[in-house]
Amino acid sequence: MSRTRYGAALAAVAVAALIVVTGPAASAGPLPTPPVLPSLPPLPPLPSLPVPPLPSLPVPPLPVPTGKPPLPTPALPTPALPALPALPGQPPTGPPATPTVPPVQPPVAPTSGATPPTGGNAASAMTVGDALAIITNDPSADLYPQPPVDPASTAPSRLVARLDELQHRVQYLHNVLTRTRADLTVAQAQLDSVSTLITMLAAPAAPAPGAPDSPQGRALALSAAIASAESELARTESAVETLRQQVNNAVQQTLTTQTRVPTGTTTYGNGKLRRPVPGRITSPFGNRFDPYYHVWQLHAGIDIGTPAGTGIIAAAAGRVTRAGWAGGYGRYTCIDHGNVNGQRLSTCYAHQQAILVEPGQQVSAGQVIGQVGSTGASTGPHLHFEVRLGGRPVDPMPWL
Repeated sequence: MSRTRYGAALAAVAVAALIVVTGPAASAGPLPTPPVLPSLPPLPPLPSLPVPPLPSLPVPPLPVPTGKPPLPTPALPTPALPALPALPGQPPTGPPATPTVPPVQPPVAPTSGATPPTGGNAASAMTVGDALAIITNDPSADLYPQPPVDPASTAPSRLVARLDELQHRVQYLHNVLTRTRADLTVAQAQLDSVSTLITMLAAPAAPAPGAPDSPQGRALALSAAIASAESELARTESAVETLRQQVNNAVQQTLTTQTRVPTGTTTYGNGKLRRPVPGRITSPFGNRFDPYYHVWQLHAGIDIGTPAGTGIIAAAAGRVTRAGWAGGYGRYTCIDHGNVNGQRLSTCYAHQQAILVEPGQQVSAGQVIGQVGSTGASTGPHLHFEVRLGGRPVDPMPWL
C-alpha cells in the first residue's frame, strides 16, 4: 500500500481507541481507588565491624641544636709571684713574701783540661729546662758559676757590691715581669671565654666579676703587679746607671795614678788592660735576655766576636786561679792581677776551644793562654771576657 493510505488508516485506528477509553469513564463516574500495596519488611541492621586500634608509632627525641657545646670553665692557676724585696730606703712593694728555694749551681770541674764533663764541643752542665727551674725559684740567681767574692770592707768595694746587688735586682724584676706578663696573657684569654659562659648560663654560684678568685679579679691583680714592677724597674735601672758611672769614674781616677800595663809582642789595645782578642763587641756588659737559656741574666762581661782558634792573650800579668770546665762558661780561665785601690783585680775568659795554662801558673801580659771557641752555653765562636773587683763583675770597657 501506498504511504498516504497507510497514514489514513493509522489515524482512524487511533480515533477509535480514544472513544473506547473515554466513553465508559465519563459515564461510570470517579475512578476506583487503587489497592494499597503491602509494606515491605524493614531491612536488618548492618553488622558493626570492630575498628582495630591504630598502632603506636615511637616518637623520636628532638635533635639537639647544632653548634659548639659550652666550654667547661677552666681553673685559672693562681700566679705565684715571688716577693719583691725592698731596696734600702724604699718601702716594700709587690705581693706578700713567699719562701724561695735557693738556686742550685751546676758542678764545676776543679782542674784544668780540655774534656767537658758531658762531652761535645758545646756541652753544658745545665739544660735550658734546668735554667728555667732555677729562675722560677729565684729570679735573680746566677746561671753561670761565679767566683767567690771578698768582703766589702772599703768604700770602693762597698760601691761595687751595691752595684752588683742592684744589677741582680734588675735581673730579678725582668724575670718576674716576663712570667707575670705570660700569666696575664693566659688570664685574659680565659677571661674572654669564661665571661661568655657566665652570661649564657647565669650561674648563681659564679663569683662576682671583681672578686679576687674570679677571672676578672685575677686579670686586674696581675695588671697591678706588672705596673708596680715596671715602676720599680725604671727606678732601679736609673740607680744602676748612676752607680756604674761612679764605679767607672773611680776606675779611671785610680788608673791614671798607676803605670800602664807593660807592652808585649801581642797586643790589641792601649788601655790599662790589654784587649785579649781582636774583633768587635757583640754583646755589652749588663742585664740581657740570655740567648742560650732564654731568661734574663746579668751578662757579667763583654762578648768579642772573633773566629774559633784565635789566640787569647792575658790582659795583664798575674797568677792563674782557675782553668777548666765551668758549666755554662765552658772552658773558663781566671787570672788574679793583684790589688787595685784595695780591691782584688782579676780577669776571666770563657767558652774557650782549648786552655793552654794551668791553675797556679804565673803568666805575663800578652801571653797566649787559650784559643777562642764556643763551649758551654754559647751560640757561636766568641770570647766572653770579664773584669772583676773583689770577685764581683764590673764593666770591662773602662779598663781596655
